[in-house]
Amino acid sequence: MEAPAVAASAGVSASRQKNCNACVQAKRRCDRRMPICSRCTEKKVDCLYSKSRTANRPGKHTRAPTPCTEALSLLEGPTLSALDIPVPSFDISRLDAIPSDFYPDVIIESISQPIQDTPSGSDMSMDTFMHFMGGSVPSSSDQWLVTAEEAHAPRRPTTPVDADVIEGYEKMATCQFDTWQVYDPKTPLYYIVHRVKGFTSEMATKNTTPFIHHSLYRGYTPQCIVSCFTACVLYANRTSANTAMAMRALSNSARELVNAETGSVIPTPIEKLARSHALLFYQTIRLFDGDIALRAQGEKDMELLKTWLEELCQIRDNLGGLARLESASVREQPPMEWEKWVFAECLRRTVLMAYAVIGLYELLKDPDNMDPENPWAYVHRWTLGRSLWEANSPIEFQRAWRDSRYFIIANFTLEGFIENGKGDDVDEFGEMLLVAYMGTDAMKGIMQRRETT
Repeated sequence: MEAPAVAASAGVSASRQKNCNACVQAKRRCDRRMPICSRCTEKKVDCLYSKSRTANRPGKHTRAPTPCTEALSLLEGPTLSALDIPVPSFDISRLDAIPSDFYPDVIIESISQPIQDTPSGSDMSMDTFMHFMGGSVPSSSDQWLVTAEEAHAPRRPTTPVDADVIEGYEKMATCQFDTWQVYDPKTPLYYIVHRVKGFTSEMATKNTTPFIHHSLYRGYTPQCIVSCFTACVLYANRTSANTAMAMRALSNSARELVNAETGSVIPTPIEKLARSHALLFYQTIRLFDGDIALRAQGEKDMELLKTWLEELCQIRDNLGGLARLESASVREQPPMEWEKWVFAECLRRTVLMAYAVIGLYELLKDPDNMDPENPWAYVHRWTLGRSLWEANSPIEFQRAWRDSRYFIIANFTLEGFIENGKGDDVDEFGEMLLVAYMGTDAMKGIMQRRETT
């Protein structure tokens, strides 16, 4: 270890030194970020403060094997699927042995400026699963590392809905419904409830949902997402023999998320989004599973989810600038970084979908209930465009931005797309909102539209 030598050569009293040892030795300015300052992050050296233990000491990211990790490690075999997890051998009580600081401490870049102004398979992918369990962070420049000051972006004002958005609400197919329609496969309500309940399986098998891009957590996976992913896998593959254990894991994970976030320091934007994703998955299971005990737990955490969504709205790029431009002008202002667009669009879609899930549950529970803090009184914009959402690289994204069709939608204002869009433009998120807006049969008609040559 060279830390003692560094401290000794610095020649500064431990009681007075505030900068890290590496910056003192190099005679460079230290921003004193905790646990690792920006310079040490950039230089990839140990960051040691005289009054604190090292933030990246050897062994911190090493954990002792537990029944959970031992069972999940079996999935490395090329012929195994999530169904092969030996759940009955788990001792869920030992999940607490996994240290909360196992995964790296990384500060993710916020979207404090609008992006435009800035220069269901059945087999689970083993590579994707092991990526989640590894939680590794690449050393490339796309880690979005920023200073602590930049991570806390100013609050963005909300925009009240206009006449077009209100008209869109009035045309929605789900405005008139009866609760029995939840059991009729021909109704929009059945389709939407079925899709919402399927979010867990999509996450467990594909690592993506209509509101989580497949590359969102590729660079940095917060611990709450790893725990949520594990719970989703267990829940999606539960059997009569292991249901009790799967439900116990679900309850423990949800409780740990709430307890951890209640007493945590101010999270970065990516951590705010991650905790909202995790709680949303737990809510879709607990509220729609049909179990009374789970539903009671979900209702208890409903206000917390709403609070976290409000915090997301405060850092969201709501596309106000692009929404006022013509299509040709929008194409001339592509986002400079694909990763930033992915984060911003996931945030926009998460806010809209989470409010929709909350509204769906409250509507089924009490159709006459009106939320006094109605989130639908404000504009929630998102981007409808399969080519953009399904792009796999920055080059592919830039090409799609330049050449493909896409639409900036406010809430459920889909008339412009219905008049000019094609089926190839619709991704799964757009498909769900089209069903809510115009019904299942009409949506299928839109999906059958193809480009004429």
